[in-house]
Amino acid sequence: MELRRALFVSHPRPAAVATAERGLAWCRQNGLEARIHTEDVPIPAGVDLVVAVGGDGTLLRAARLLYPEQVPLLAVNAGGLGFLSACDGGAIEGALAAVRAGAANVERRARLLVEGPGLSTSALNDVAIVGPDAERFTEVEVAAGGERVLAVEGDGLIVATPTGSTAYALAAGGPIVAPDVRALLIVPLAPHRLGLRPVVLAAETTVSVRACGPAQVLADGDPVRALAAGEVVRVSAAPAATALVRLAETGLLFPRLRDKLGWPA
Repeated sequence: MELRRALFVSHPRPAAVATAERGLAWCRQNGLEARIHTEDVPIPAGVDLVVAVGGDGTLLRAARLLYPEQVPLLAVNAGGLGFLSACDGGAIEGALAAVRAGAANVERRARLLVEGPGLSTSALNDVAIVGPDAERFTEVEVAAGGERVLAVEGDGLIVATPTGSTAYALAAGGPIVAPDVRALLIVPLAPHRLGLRPVVLAAETTVSVRACGPAQVLADGDPVRALAAGEVVRVSAAPAATALVRLAETGLLFPRLRDKLGWPA
């Protein structure tokens, strides 16, 4: 890729800020335009590369600010789990050099689009419909492709992408799905009926979730709207993907699972 202008999105923790400043200095020393994006507003046009410095939460925020633009996103881990990161903070200069030299690959990761009354937003990992903060308990009914799938009484449910299968959905007992598989996951959250199990659907499926009582919608962990009883939200594949930069040292899925999640070697 041609790299002339880079933009950095950093977590405010000191280690992340220091790493972003190192990356900024490298860009300027090598004749690239670069700056740090501090506002919670969409990333402006004309950027060739976005560098997210922090943990996975910073990556998700940067991806949200980029959507629907598919500018390559380089995730640099600086203090968090960093499961989706391309490299650690100590390697930021080498990562930028690799991108500039054309020695990096780009993976296009599917996103979700969630729509409902007064709601239209996107998520890279997951959309969760959960109980109100004060109660946690909620009831929802789920249909897929027009067919009733299940009803959940409990904390709610998650609709996740394969990328999100290693995040909230995994903690709730969902399966790990390789990121190149075209699929959607439905994962019940603490259901009162123990027979309810996660469901994997085709990526083209539209999932409709009806709130039977008060609930709230989370997109990549951020609250985006409260739901009243009877309101319906629809979750489907988003029309644009997130373009993640992968480096030689990034590692494939199963080495990352061993490294980041403590799987036995």
